Amino acid sequence: MKSPKPWFNNMIAVKLLITAVLAVLQLFICISVFAQEHSAPTHYSEQQKQVIGFEIARELRCPMAVNQNLFDSQSQIASELKGQIFLMLEEGQSKAAIIDFMVARYGDKIRYMPPLNSNTAVLWLLPLALVILVLIGGFIFIRPALITSKNIQDTSHD
Repeated sequence: MKSPKPWFNNMIAVKLLITAVLAVLQLFICISVFAQEHSAPTHYSEQQKQVIGFEIARELRCPMAVNQNLFDSQSQIASELKGQIFLMLEEGQSKAAIIDFMVARYGDKIRYMPPLNSNTAVLWLLPLALVILVLIGGFIFIRPALITSKNIQDTSHD
């Protein structure tokens, strides 16, 4: 068996090096774009401020009201937080920065859709596990009954 030629090994090494450099560059570009979007002040029109403010208020849970978002809640804390949202929009902060501020202040429980992490894994994975268990249970318990009834029908037709 012939051994690989040295130039072939060098070609593979060069391709791997180029791939690694491109991957690192893409990572830096993604990080810089995210950082600019996250921190750059934005100038909104009055209508945009209203729309974005209401979107944020609908996405965040009221800390005092049971199962109500900030938009629907009439509690004093909800009014203060809505005021804080619109004040931050006036300052030119982005929607992501405002939500991050609220999460830092009140924790992930303020979000209606909490992110998947170690604290919220049960919330995300339990429904999926229940669906899988129901499907497995249906397969284990219902399938034999269907096969038995089909066999009975086949023998009755003979």
